[in-house]
Amino acid sequence: MKKTIKYYTPILILGLLLFSVNSCTEKFDDPFENESFTSDVNYSIGENMILPVLGAYHGLYTRGWEEPLTLGLRGDDVNAAGDQTPMHEQDAFNYLASHWNANAVWQGHYKDIINTFTAIDEIEKYRLEGASDALADQYIAECRVIRSYLYLNIGRTFGGGIVIDQLDNIQNLPVSNKVEMMQYIVDEMEAAIPMLPAVNPNKRADIKGGVTQFTAYALQALAYQEMKDYQGVAKATSAIISSGEYQLANDFYHLFKKAGKLDDEIILEFQYSDFNQGEGNQFRHNFSPFGIGGWTPVVAGAGAGWGFYEPTTKYIKFMLDRGETVRLETSVVFTPDGITALQDDGVTLPAWVSNQNREGDVFNNNARLNFGSGKHIQPSTELIPGRTSPGSNKNFIVIRYAEMLLMYAEALTRGATSSISMSADDAVNLVRTRAGLSNLSGVTTQQVLDEKFAELAMEWGTRFYDMVRTENTAELSHEGKTFTMDKAYLPFPADQVAELPQLGEGIK
Repeated sequence: MKKTIKYYTPILILGLLLFSVNSCTEKFDDPFENESFTSDVNYSIGENMILPVLGAYHGLYTRGWEEPLTLGLRGDDVNAAGDQTPMHEQDAFNYLASHWNANAVWQGHYKDIINTFTAIDEIEKYRLEGASDALADQYIAECRVIRSYLYLNIGRTFGGGIVIDQLDNIQNLPVSNKVEMMQYIVDEMEAAIPMLPAVNPNKRADIKGGVTQFTAYALQALAYQEMKDYQGVAKATSAIISSGEYQLANDFYHLFKKAGKLDDEIILEFQYSDFNQGEGNQFRHNFSPFGIGGWTPVVAGAGAGWGFYEPTTKYIKFMLDRGETVRLETSVVFTPDGITALQDDGVTLPAWVSNQNREGDVFNNNARLNFGSGKHIQPSTELIPGRTSPGSNKNFIVIRYAEMLLMYAEALTRGATSSISMSADDAVNLVRTRAGLSNLSGVTTQQVLDEKFAELAMEWGTRFYDMVRTENTAELSHEGKTFTMDKAYLPFPADQVAELPQLGEGIK
Protein backbone atom coordinates (compact mmCIF):
# COMPACT_ATOMS: atom_id res chain seq x y z
CA MET A 1 0.00 0.00 0.00
CA LYS A 2 1.29 3.43 -0.91
CA LYS A 3 0.19 6.42 1.09
CA THR A 4 1.32 10.02 0.96
CA ILE A 5 1.84 11.53 4.42
CA LYS A 6 4.15 13.92 6.16
CA TYR A 7 6.12 12.60 9.12
CA TYR A 8 5.67 15.03 11.94
CA THR A 9 6.41 15.96 15.50
CA PRO A 10 3.51 17.25 17.62
CA ILE A 11 4.35 20.66 19.05
CA LEU A 12 2.73 21.49 22.38
CA ILE A 13 1.21 24.95 22.72
CA LEU A 14 0.43 25.85 26.34
CA GLY A 15 -1.17 22.58 27.39
CA LEU A 16 -0.39 18.96 26.75
CA LEU A 17 -3.40 18.54 24.49
CA LEU A 18 -2.92 21.62 22.35
CA PHE A 19 -0.53 20.66 19.61
CA SER A 20 -0.17 21.28 15.90
CA VAL A 21 1.49 19.24 13.19
CA ASN A 22 4.64 20.36 11.45
CA SER A 23 6.15 18.63 8.45
CA CYS A 24 9.67 17.35 8.92
CA THR A 25 11.38 16.93 5.58
CA GLU A 26 14.87 18.17 6.38
CA LYS A 27 17.80 15.88 5.80
CA PHE A 28 19.02 13.85 8.76
CA ASP A 29 22.62 14.38 9.67
CA ASP A 30 25.57 12.16 10.43
CA PRO A 31 24.25 10.71 13.70
CA PHE A 32 21.44 9.16 11.65
CA GLU A 33 23.62 7.80 8.84
CA ASN A 34 22.39 10.52 6.44
CA GLU A 35 18.87 9.14 6.26
CA SER A 36 16.14 11.60 5.31
CA PHE A 37 12.41 11.99 5.83
CA THR A 38 10.14 11.81 2.84
CA SER A 39 6.56 12.83 2.37
CA ASP A 40 5.86 9.98 -0.07
CA VAL A 41 5.52 6.87 2.10
CA ASN A 42 5.19 3.41 0.68
CA TYR A 43 4.78 1.07 3.64
CA SER A 44 5.69 -1.93 1.53
CA ILE A 45 9.32 -0.69 1.33
CA GLY A 46 10.53 -2.39 4.48
CA GLU A 47 13.90 -0.65 4.69
CA ASN A 48 12.09 2.67 5.15
CA MET A 49 10.72 1.47 8.48
CA ILE A 50 13.79 3.07 10.06
CA LEU A 51 12.45 6.56 9.31
CA PRO A 52 9.85 6.77 12.09
CA VAL A 53 12.34 5.64 14.74
CA LEU A 54 14.82 8.21 13.45
CA GLY A 55 12.07 10.76 14.00
CA ALA A 56 11.86 9.64 17.63
CA TYR A 57 15.63 10.07 18.02
CA HIS A 58 15.45 13.48 16.40
CA GLY A 59 12.89 14.51 19.00
CA LEU A 60 15.05 13.16 21.82
CA TYR A 61 18.17 14.97 20.64
CA THR A 62 16.53 18.35 20.07
CA ARG A 63 16.42 19.45 23.70
CA GLY A 64 15.81 23.08 24.62
CA TRP A 65 18.77 24.90 26.14
CA GLU A 66 16.85 25.36 29.37
CA GLU A 67 16.33 21.63 29.99
CA PRO A 68 19.78 20.49 31.23
CA LEU A 69 20.05 23.66 33.31
CA THR A 70 16.64 23.23 34.93
CA LEU A 71 17.30 19.57 35.67
CA GLY A 72 20.78 20.23 37.01
CA LEU A 73 20.87 23.47 38.97
CA ARG A 74 19.42 22.54 42.37
CA GLY A 75 22.31 20.43 43.63
CA ASP A 76 25.18 21.60 45.81
CA ASP A 77 27.44 21.22 42.78
CA VAL A 78 25.80 24.00 40.74
CA ASN A 79 24.79 27.63 41.16
CA ALA A 80 22.36 29.38 38.86
CA ALA A 81 23.99 32.39 37.26
CA GLY A 82 23.02 34.85 34.57
CA ASP A 83 19.79 36.79 34.21
CA GLN A 84 17.12 34.08 34.45
CA THR A 85 15.14 34.87 37.60
CA PRO A 86 13.22 31.57 37.67
CA MET A 87 16.47 29.63 37.68
CA HIS A 88 17.87 31.70 40.53
CA GLU A 89 14.65 31.14 42.48
CA GLN A 90 14.68 27.39 41.86
CA ASP A 91 18.34 27.22 42.87
CA ALA A 92 17.30 28.82 46.17
CA PHE A 93 14.38 26.33 46.45
CA ASN A 94 11.73 28.98 45.85
CA TYR A 95 9.33 27.45 43.35
CA LEU A 96 6.46 29.01 41.41
CA ALA A 97 4.08 27.15 39.13
CA SER A 98 4.45 30.04 36.68
CA HIS A 99 8.19 29.54 36.10
CA TRP A 100 8.62 29.41 32.33
CA ASN A 101 11.56 27.00 32.26
CA ALA A 102 9.80 24.31 34.29
CA ASN A 103 6.84 24.58 31.93
CA ALA A 104 9.23 24.26 28.98
CA VAL A 105 10.74 21.07 30.45
CA TRP A 106 7.27 19.59 30.89
CA GLN A 107 6.17 20.59 27.39
CA GLY A 108 9.35 19.45 25.71
CA HIS A 109 9.30 16.05 27.37
CA TYR A 110 5.64 15.34 26.71
CA LYS A 111 5.94 16.56 23.13
CA ASP A 112 8.58 13.90 22.54
CA ILE A 113 6.66 11.26 24.50
CA ILE A 114 3.75 11.83 22.13
CA ASN A 115 6.20 11.68 19.24
CA THR A 116 7.14 8.10 20.22
CA PHE A 117 3.49 7.06 19.94
CA THR A 118 3.41 8.51 16.43
CA ALA A 119 6.60 6.64 15.53
CA ILE A 120 5.28 3.35 16.90
CA ASP A 121 2.06 3.73 14.94
CA GLU A 122 4.05 4.27 11.73
CA ILE A 123 6.30 1.27 12.45
CA GLU A 124 3.24 -0.93 12.86
CA LYS A 125 2.02 0.15 9.42
CA TYR A 126 5.24 -1.12 7.89
CA ARG A 127 4.83 -4.37 9.78
CA LEU A 128 1.33 -4.82 8.33
CA GLU A 129 2.81 -4.47 4.85
CA GLY A 130 5.30 -7.27 5.44
CA ALA A 131 8.30 -5.60 7.08
CA SER A 132 10.42 -7.72 9.41
CA ASP A 133 8.65 -8.51 12.67
CA ALA A 134 11.94 -8.70 14.57
CA LEU A 135 13.08 -5.31 13.28
CA ALA A 136 9.69 -3.76 14.00
CA ASP A 137 9.90 -5.10 17.54
CA GLN A 138 13.38 -3.62 17.92
CA TYR A 139 12.41 -0.18 16.64
CA ILE A 140 9.34 -0.10 18.86
CA ALA A 141 11.52 -1.10 21.82
CA GLU A 142 13.84 1.80 21.02
CA CYS A 143 10.88 4.17 21.11
CA ARG A 144 9.89 2.74 24.49
CA VAL A 145 13.40 3.36 25.82
CA ILE A 146 13.34 6.95 24.57
CA ARG A 147 9.92 7.44 26.17
CA SER A 148 11.09 5.96 29.48
CA TYR A 149 14.07 8.30 29.63
CA LEU A 150 11.67 11.22 29.28
CA TYR A 151 9.39 9.84 31.98
CA LEU A 152 12.41 9.40 34.27
CA ASN A 153 13.14 13.12 34.05
CA ILE A 154 9.50 14.06 34.60
CA GLY A 155 9.19 11.81 37.65
CA ARG A 156 12.41 12.98 39.27
CA THR A 157 11.72 16.66 38.57
CA PHE A 158 8.03 16.97 39.39
CA GLY A 159 7.56 13.97 41.70
CA GLY A 160 4.99 12.48 39.36
CA GLY A 161 3.13 13.06 36.14
CA ILE A 162 0.77 11.46 33.68
CA VAL A 163 1.75 8.13 32.15
CA ILE A 164 0.06 8.09 28.77
CA ASP A 165 -1.40 4.85 27.45
CA GLN A 166 -3.46 6.22 24.56
CA LEU A 167 -3.29 9.66 22.97
CA ASP A 168 -7.06 10.03 22.89
CA ASN A 169 -7.44 9.34 26.60
CA ILE A 170 -5.09 11.87 28.22
CA GLN A 171 -7.82 13.95 29.85
CA ASN A 172 -9.06 10.90 31.75
CA LEU A 173 -5.71 9.59 32.97
CA PRO A 174 -4.92 9.90 36.68
CA VAL A 175 -1.76 11.49 38.02
CA SER A 176 0.91 8.90 38.83
CA ASN A 177 3.29 9.47 41.71
CA LYS A 178 7.03 9.07 41.29
CA VAL A 179 7.14 5.47 42.49
CA GLU A 180 4.41 4.52 40.03
CA MET A 181 6.29 6.22 37.21
CA MET A 182 9.51 4.46 38.16
CA GLN A 183 7.74 1.09 38.26
CA TYR A 184 6.34 1.82 34.81
CA ILE A 185 9.90 2.40 33.56
CA VAL A 186 11.13 -0.82 35.17
CA ASP A 187 8.34 -2.80 33.51
CA GLU A 188 8.77 -1.08 30.14
CA MET A 189 12.48 -1.84 30.12
CA GLU A 190 11.88 -5.45 31.11
CA ALA A 191 9.71 -5.82 28.03
CA ALA A 192 12.06 -3.88 25.74
CA ILE A 193 15.38 -5.47 26.68
CA PRO A 194 14.92 -8.78 24.78
CA MET A 195 14.06 -6.87 21.59
CA LEU A 196 17.18 -4.70 21.57
CA PRO A 197 20.72 -5.41 20.32
CA ALA A 198 23.13 -6.53 23.05
CA VAL A 199 26.03 -4.30 21.99
CA ASN A 200 27.64 -1.02 22.89
CA PRO A 201 25.77 1.77 21.06
CA ASN A 202 28.93 2.60 19.11
CA LYS A 203 28.79 -0.85 17.49
CA ARG A 204 25.37 -0.37 15.93
CA ALA A 205 25.59 -0.19 12.15
CA ASP A 206 22.04 0.97 11.45
CA ILE A 207 21.75 3.82 13.97
CA LYS A 208 25.23 4.59 15.25
CA GLY A 209 25.01 5.41 18.94
CA GLY A 210 21.38 4.33 19.16
CA VAL A 211 19.95 2.72 22.26
CA THR A 212 20.66 -0.93 23.06
CA GLN A 213 19.83 -3.43 25.77
CA PHE A 214 22.28 -1.69 28.05
CA THR A 215 20.62 1.70 27.67
CA ALA A 216 17.45 -0.01 28.82
CA TYR A 217 19.24 -1.70 31.73
CA ALA A 218 20.69 1.68 32.75
CA LEU A 219 17.26 3.33 32.78
CA GLN A 220 15.90 0.39 34.72
CA ALA A 221 18.72 0.75 37.26
CA LEU A 222 18.06 4.47 37.64
CA ALA A 223 14.36 3.83 38.20
CA TYR A 224 15.09 1.11 40.75
CA GLN A 225 17.45 3.51 42.52
CA GLU A 226 14.73 6.16 42.78
CA MET A 227 12.51 3.51 44.43
CA LYS A 228 15.39 2.52 46.76
CA ASP A 229 15.18 -1.01 45.40
CA TYR A 230 18.89 -1.67 45.63
CA GLN A 231 18.65 -5.32 44.71
CA GLY A 232 17.01 -4.20 41.48
CA VAL A 233 19.86 -1.71 40.97
CA ALA A 234 22.44 -4.46 41.47
CA LYS A 235 20.69 -6.78 39.03
CA ALA A 236 20.39 -4.19 36.24
CA THR A 237 23.89 -2.77 36.63
CA SER A 238 25.35 -6.28 36.83
CA ALA A 239 23.95 -6.98 33.37
CA ILE A 240 25.81 -3.94 32.02
CA ILE A 241 29.06 -4.73 33.81
CA SER A 242 29.10 -8.41 32.88
CA SER A 243 28.36 -7.71 29.21
CA GLY A 244 31.97 -6.75 28.52
CA GLU A 245 30.71 -4.02 26.19
CA TYR A 246 31.81 -1.10 28.37
CA GLN A 247 35.00 0.26 29.81
CA LEU A 248 36.02 3.57 31.30
CA ALA A 249 37.67 6.04 28.96
CA ASN A 250 41.38 6.30 29.62
CA ASP A 251 41.32 10.09 29.46
CA PHE A 252 38.67 11.75 31.62
CA TYR A 253 39.47 15.22 30.25
CA HIS A 254 38.94 14.32 26.60
CA LEU A 255 35.89 12.19 27.31
CA PHE A 256 33.94 15.46 27.39
CA LYS A 257 35.58 16.83 24.27
CA LYS A 258 35.25 15.90 20.61
CA ALA A 259 37.40 12.80 21.11
CA GLY A 260 34.81 11.40 23.52
CA LYS A 261 32.09 10.98 20.92
CA LEU A 262 30.76 7.40 20.96
CA ASP A 263 33.38 6.36 23.52
CA ASP A 264 33.11 2.85 24.97
CA GLU A 265 32.13 4.44 28.31
CA ILE A 266 28.99 6.09 26.98
CA ILE A 267 25.63 4.39 27.44
CA LEU A 268 23.48 7.27 26.17
CA GLU A 269 24.44 10.53 24.50
CA PHE A 270 22.67 13.06 22.34
CA GLN A 271 24.51 13.20 19.04
CA TYR A 272 25.20 16.25 16.90
CA SER A 273 27.18 17.08 13.79
CA ASP A 274 28.54 19.92 11.67
CA PHE A 275 28.85 17.46 8.76
CA ASN A 276 32.57 18.27 8.78
CA GLN A 277 31.87 21.53 7.00
CA GLY A 278 32.33 25.11 8.13
CA GLU A 279 29.05 26.45 6.85
CA GLY A 280 25.60 25.29 5.87
CA ASN A 281 23.50 22.71 7.64
CA GLN A 282 24.36 21.59 11.14
CA PHE A 283 22.59 19.74 13.93
CA ARG A 284 23.63 20.98 17.37
CA HIS A 285 22.62 21.62 20.94
CA ASN A 286 22.77 25.20 22.20
CA PHE A 287 25.67 25.07 24.68
CA SER A 288 25.77 28.87 25.03
CA PRO A 289 24.25 28.90 28.56
CA PHE A 290 27.31 27.04 29.87
CA GLY A 291 29.95 29.31 28.37
CA ILE A 292 31.79 32.22 29.95
CA GLY A 293 31.42 35.56 28.21
CA GLY A 294 34.59 37.55 27.66
CA TRP A 295 36.99 34.68 27.08
CA THR A 296 40.03 35.01 24.87
CA PRO A 297 39.91 31.94 22.65
CA VAL A 298 42.80 30.55 20.64
CA VAL A 299 40.53 30.62 17.60
CA ALA A 300 39.61 34.24 17.01
CA GLY A 301 35.86 34.81 16.76
CA ALA A 302 34.88 31.65 18.63
CA GLY A 303 31.64 32.29 20.51
CA ALA A 304 31.71 32.64 24.28
CA GLY A 305 28.51 32.06 26.21
CA TRP A 306 25.85 33.34 28.54
CA GLY A 307 27.19 32.31 31.95
CA PHE A 308 24.09 30.61 33.36
CA TYR A 309 25.61 27.52 35.07
CA GLU A 310 28.33 27.78 37.70
CA PRO A 311 30.12 25.08 39.73
CA THR A 312 29.87 25.86 43.44
CA THR A 313 32.71 26.89 45.71
CA LYS A 314 31.62 24.01 47.92
CA TYR A 315 32.28 21.51 45.14
CA ILE A 316 35.66 23.04 44.32
CA LYS A 317 36.78 22.91 47.97
CA PHE A 318 35.53 19.33 48.24
CA MET A 319 37.65 18.36 45.24
CA LEU A 320 40.73 20.21 46.44
CA ASP A 321 40.49 18.53 49.85
CA ARG A 322 40.49 15.14 48.09
CA GLY A 323 43.57 15.98 46.06
CA GLU A 324 41.62 15.77 42.80
CA THR A 325 43.41 16.86 39.64
CA VAL A 326 42.02 15.71 36.29
CA ARG A 327 38.39 15.56 37.43
CA LEU A 328 38.58 19.05 38.90
CA GLU A 329 40.39 20.43 35.86
CA THR A 330 37.78 18.86 33.59
CA SER A 331 34.75 19.89 35.62
CA VAL A 332 35.67 23.47 36.55
CA VAL A 333 36.92 26.39 34.48
CA PHE A 334 38.52 29.08 36.65
CA THR A 335 38.49 32.86 36.15
CA PRO A 336 40.99 35.22 37.82
CA ASP A 337 38.26 36.48 40.15
CA GLY A 338 37.37 32.91 41.06
CA ILE A 339 40.97 32.10 41.88
CA THR A 340 41.28 35.25 43.99
CA ALA A 341 38.02 34.51 45.84
CA LEU A 342 39.26 31.03 46.78
CA GLN A 343 42.60 32.40 47.98
CA ASP A 344 40.88 35.14 49.98
CA ASP A 345 38.84 32.37 51.59
CA GLY A 346 42.05 30.74 52.81
CA VAL A 347 42.24 28.05 50.12
CA THR A 348 45.72 27.05 49.02
CA LEU A 349 45.55 26.27 45.32
CA PRO A 350 47.86 23.83 43.56
CA ALA A 351 50.14 25.28 40.93
CA TRP A 352 48.19 23.75 38.05
CA VAL A 353 45.07 25.82 38.72
CA SER A 354 44.85 28.49 36.05
CA ASN A 355 42.33 30.52 34.06
CA GLN A 356 43.58 28.84 30.89
CA ASN A 357 42.67 25.42 29.53
CA ARG A 358 45.08 22.90 28.03
CA GLU A 359 44.31 24.15 24.56
CA GLY A 360 45.23 27.75 25.40
CA ASP A 361 41.82 29.40 25.70
CA VAL A 362 41.89 32.09 28.41
CA PHE A 363 38.85 32.65 30.63
CA ASN A 364 38.58 36.24 31.76
CA ASN A 365 36.57 37.73 34.60
CA ASN A 366 32.83 37.77 34.13
CA ALA A 367 30.17 39.60 36.12
CA ARG A 368 27.85 36.58 36.11
CA LEU A 369 30.10 33.86 37.50
CA ASN A 370 33.54 33.02 38.84
CA PHE A 371 33.68 29.46 37.52
CA GLY A 372 32.44 27.64 34.44
CA SER A 373 31.24 24.08 33.91
CA GLY A 374 34.16 22.63 32.01
CA LYS A 375 32.36 19.46 30.96
CA HIS A 376 30.11 21.64 28.82
CA ILE A 377 32.65 24.13 27.44
CA GLN A 378 34.30 23.06 24.20
CA PRO A 379 37.82 24.31 23.49
CA SER A 380 37.86 26.74 20.59
CA THR A 381 40.49 24.59 18.88
CA GLU A 382 37.90 21.85 18.39
CA LEU A 383 35.62 24.00 16.27
CA ILE A 384 35.51 23.17 12.58
CA PRO A 385 36.95 26.20 10.74
CA GLY A 386 34.05 28.50 9.92
CA ARG A 387 31.94 27.47 12.92
CA THR A 388 31.84 29.82 15.90
CA SER A 389 28.89 28.67 18.06
CA PRO A 390 29.84 27.37 21.53
CA GLY A 391 29.83 23.58 21.59
CA SER A 392 29.38 23.28 17.84
CA ASN A 393 29.89 19.62 16.85
CA LYS A 394 29.93 18.59 20.54
CA ASN A 395 27.80 15.65 21.69
CA PHE A 396 25.92 15.76 25.00
CA ILE A 397 26.70 12.84 27.30
CA VAL A 398 23.70 11.64 29.32
CA ILE A 399 24.54 8.28 30.94
CA ARG A 400 28.04 6.87 31.47
CA TYR A 401 29.42 3.51 32.54
CA ALA A 402 31.13 5.22 35.50
CA GLU A 403 27.71 6.06 36.94
CA MET A 404 26.59 2.45 36.60
CA LEU A 405 29.72 1.22 38.41
CA LEU A 406 29.08 3.60 41.30
CA MET A 407 25.38 2.74 41.45
CA TYR A 408 26.34 -0.93 41.57
CA ALA A 409 28.80 -0.24 44.40
CA GLU A 410 26.25 1.72 46.42
CA ALA A 411 23.69 -1.05 46.03
CA LEU A 412 26.17 -3.59 47.41
CA THR A 413 27.00 -1.35 50.38
CA ARG A 414 23.28 -1.29 51.12
CA GLY A 415 23.02 -5.06 51.29
CA ALA A 416 22.26 -6.03 47.70
CA THR A 417 23.92 -9.10 46.20
CA SER A 418 25.19 -9.80 42.72
CA SER A 419 25.89 -12.86 40.64
CA ILE A 420 29.07 -11.33 39.22
CA SER A 421 32.43 -11.32 40.97
CA MET A 422 33.00 -7.55 41.06
CA SER A 423 32.93 -6.14 44.60
CA ALA A 424 31.93 -2.65 45.69
CA ASP A 425 35.61 -1.92 46.25
CA ASP A 426 36.43 -3.09 42.72
CA ALA A 427 33.77 -0.88 41.16
CA VAL A 428 34.73 2.26 43.07
CA ASN A 429 38.44 1.72 42.57
CA LEU A 430 38.05 1.44 38.80
CA VAL A 431 36.66 4.97 38.84
CA ARG A 432 39.24 6.24 41.34
CA THR A 433 42.17 4.76 39.42
CA ARG A 434 41.12 6.62 36.31
CA ALA A 435 41.06 9.80 38.42
CA GLY A 436 44.59 9.16 39.72
CA LEU A 437 43.48 8.39 43.30
CA SER A 438 44.51 5.54 45.58
CA ASN A 439 42.31 2.49 46.15
CA LEU A 440 39.80 2.18 48.97
CA SER A 441 39.13 -0.90 51.03
CA GLY A 442 35.86 -1.76 52.74
CA VAL A 443 34.08 1.05 50.89
CA THR A 444 31.05 2.56 52.64
CA THR A 445 27.85 4.02 51.25
CA GLN A 446 29.05 7.52 52.12
CA GLN A 447 32.30 6.97 50.27
CA VAL A 448 30.38 5.88 47.20
CA LEU A 449 28.17 8.98 47.36
CA ASP A 450 31.28 11.13 47.70
CA GLU A 451 32.76 9.41 44.66
CA LYS A 452 29.61 10.13 42.69
CA PHE A 453 29.85 13.77 43.74
CA ALA A 454 33.41 13.96 42.43
CA GLU A 455 32.75 12.00 39.24
CA LEU A 456 29.32 13.20 38.10
CA ALA A 457 29.13 16.83 39.20
CA MET A 458 27.27 19.18 36.86
CA GLU A 459 25.78 16.20 34.98
CA TRP A 460 21.98 16.27 34.69
CA GLY A 461 21.15 16.81 38.38
CA THR A 462 22.63 13.50 39.54
CA ARG A 463 23.92 15.01 42.78
CA PHE A 464 20.57 16.61 43.63
CA TYR A 465 18.67 13.37 42.99
CA ASP A 466 21.11 11.46 45.20
CA MET A 467 20.72 13.90 48.07
CA VAL A 468 16.92 13.88 47.75
CA ARG A 469 16.89 10.09 47.67
CA THR A 470 19.01 9.93 50.82
CA GLU A 471 17.10 12.86 52.39
CA ASN A 472 20.36 14.68 52.98
CA THR A 473 18.99 18.13 53.60
CA ALA A 474 22.24 19.30 55.22
CA GLU A 475 24.32 18.88 52.06
CA LEU A 476 21.80 20.68 49.89
CA SER A 477 21.61 23.54 52.40
CA HIS A 478 24.72 25.39 51.28
CA GLU A 479 26.02 28.86 50.51
CA GLY A 480 22.98 30.57 52.04
CA LYS A 481 20.37 28.18 50.61
CA THR A 482 18.15 26.11 52.87
CA PHE A 483 16.71 22.86 51.56
CA THR A 484 13.84 20.91 53.13
CA MET A 485 12.28 17.74 51.78
CA ASP A 486 9.09 19.55 50.79
CA LYS A 487 11.27 21.23 48.14
CA ALA A 488 12.29 17.97 46.47
CA TYR A 489 10.02 18.52 43.45
CA LEU A 490 8.97 21.41 41.29
CA PRO A 491 5.22 22.10 41.22
CA PHE A 492 3.23 21.10 38.15
CA PRO A 493 3.34 24.07 35.74
CA ALA A 494 0.30 26.30 35.93
CA ASP A 495 -0.27 26.19 32.17
CA GLN A 496 -0.46 22.41 32.31
CA VAL A 497 -2.84 22.39 35.28
CA ALA A 498 -5.13 24.68 33.33
CA GLU A 499 -5.35 22.12 30.52
CA LEU A 500 -5.36 18.95 32.63
CA PRO A 501 -7.44 19.55 35.78
CA GLN A 502 -6.35 16.29 37.39
CA LEU A 503 -2.90 17.82 37.86
CA GLY A 504 -4.49 20.41 40.12
CA GLU A 505 -5.61 17.65 42.47
CA GLY A 506 -1.95 16.87 43.18
CA ILE A 507 -0.15 13.58 43.65
CA LYS A 508 -1.98 10.99 45.69
